[in-house]
Amino acid sequence: MAALLKHMFTAPNQVPWSRGGHLRLIDIDGMPAQALYSVERARELRSASSHFQHKQGDVWVASYVKSGTTWTIGILAALAGHPAAEYAGNLQKVTRQFCPQPELPDLGFGDDGFGHSMEQLNEWHGIDMDDIITTTAVSNHIGHRKIMSFPMANRNSFMYYEMHKTNSFHIGIKCMEWGGWNDFVKDWLDGNVENGSYFDHVASWFKRVNDADVLLVRFEELKRNPSYVIQQIATFIGMDDVEPTKIQEVIELTSFDRMKLADEKDIGLRFMRWLGVLRRPHVRQGDVGSAAGSKLTFSGEQLAAMESLYREKLQPLGVSREWIML
Repeated sequence: MAALLKHMFTAPNQVPWSRGGHLRLIDIDGMPAQALYSVERARELRSASSHFQHKQGDVWVASYVKSGTTWTIGILAALAGHPAAEYAGNLQKVTRQFCPQPELPDLGFGDDGFGHSMEQLNEWHGIDMDDIITTTAVSNHIGHRKIMSFPMANRNSFMYYEMHKTNSFHIGIKCMEWGGWNDFVKDWLDGNVENGSYFDHVASWFKRVNDADVLLVRFEELKRNPSYVIQQIATFIGMDDVEPTKIQEVIELTSFDRMKLADEKDIGLRFMRWLGVLRRPHVRQGDVGSAAGSKLTFSGEQLAAMESLYREKLQPLGVSREWIML
């Protein structure tokens, strides 16, 4: 039953990823992707004749998978006063009602699914935040090179969300059913995971971190000093001098416990987990160093491979080693 339902949540006629690895992925023109994506939608978004309409003021939340994207989207919703802040941990509901992922097509499930038709995306209404700015939040996990091939309007802003690679590894705990910890680490190092290489993804966006239309948000810094980073986000989207009481409200609305509860109590998501379509809650550890706390450790060979990838791809760009390595 679980296999049948997973097939239902996959766009038809997709080519499986065949370049290695243990995960169930599809091939998006050379990029491994989750089964909810489709190569047809990706090509449509990249086409010069694409019908996808970027709007003035669009804010793209771009990140590698499992880097805290859901938290950031919840913060945007809370700053905007959008109802999605009340259910920020419920990824399915937030994706459908507040922050769509354009690369997810509508598979015919409507509000019970994740994706949208191109018509729905183009009809999406922006959020008027205290008459300061009208904006649409848009989520995306693909690299900078691919997203910038989408035909863009003149004014778009990009928030790139980065997490220390050992924290992002707690996604591996979810994936161990497919082969085990060491197999997952190898897949991750080889880029045979959703959206490909972590190092390539970070490198693609870090080249633009000093641009005025890009804001780098780090999970560890948001955990360490949420008030400061939330004010940074608010300023970036045009909300200057947000009152401390508003900042505290945002912190409370997007607390880990509150988001985890929103994810776990949703009847639809609980049913999908019971069926086996989803394996675990979407909101998991919510802390720094989660992978280390799981008692899963890296071998000397694995750490050496990570060091080599850091030196090759990220060190030349000025990415701090402590941001990436142990």
